[in-house]
Amino acid sequence: MLTLNNIHKTFMLDNNPKNDRYALKGINLRINDGDFVTIIGSNGSGKSTLLNVIAGKIVPDLGEIRLDDINLLKLKEHKRAAYISRVFQDPKQGSVSEMSLSQNLALAFSRGKHLNLKWSDSRKKREDYKKMLAPLGLGLENRLDERMEAFSGGERQSVTLLMATFNNPKLILLDEHTAALDPKTAKTVMDFTEKIVDEMQVTTIMVTHNMKDAIRYGNRLIMMDEGKIIFEASGEEKKRLTVADLLEKFNSLATKEMSDTMLLA
Repeated sequence: MLTLNNIHKTFMLDNNPKNDRYALKGINLRINDGDFVTIIGSNGSGKSTLLNVIAGKIVPDLGEIRLDDINLLKLKEHKRAAYISRVFQDPKQGSVSEMSLSQNLALAFSRGKHLNLKWSDSRKKREDYKKMLAPLGLGLENRLDERMEAFSGGERQSVTLLMATFNNPKLILLDEHTAALDPKTAKTVMDFTEKIVDEMQVTTIMVTHNMKDAIRYGNRLIMMDEGKIIFEASGEEKKRLTVADLLEKFNSLATKEMSDTMLLA
């Protein structure tokens, strides 16, 4: 279980307190094991800041974050990586362009282990990689020796998502991981995301601007505005939601206007 208690974060833009930006205002959240939570909100609502606080990239001013019995605030970002995997919006951010697909997979597999890259890129591991890649249906299992820079954005993001599951993380954070992809490729990556979450039963938090995806995927939806959670839905209530419902909720509860990105998604 992931537990956030009274999380606050303020960004001081200059020496004038009047210009401080309150990114998170008393966030309280309980996410059960195996939950797939989608988070939606306009620009500046606090979505990415929330993920950064959980991942350890940003330190909150106040509050507590626990993952099962682990006090995450006592662990620096690289230490949290043993429990938390993250996929970013930019497909290039999750892999090394100058290395081959096989080497990238080997590097991800070796993370946190006392294994060298050569062992992890052995013939046996290469066969394992092929078996992992084949279900993607992209033919990547036949391109192990190609450098990552030769792959499309969707292919790289699919590989990054696969690597995020290595070593059985307790939590996966998806930070608008399909936003840079065309609609067809985005759906492929989202379907693969759903497959991974279902099969591994791994707790997952996905930030998205796409209201349809926020409704279609996951078992729980959270809407944020001005650093606060303003609406939640789960289970059958979430299944009954429509884009029109979300628009109505946002217009009645939010203080900011909905961004063009959300309206066009």
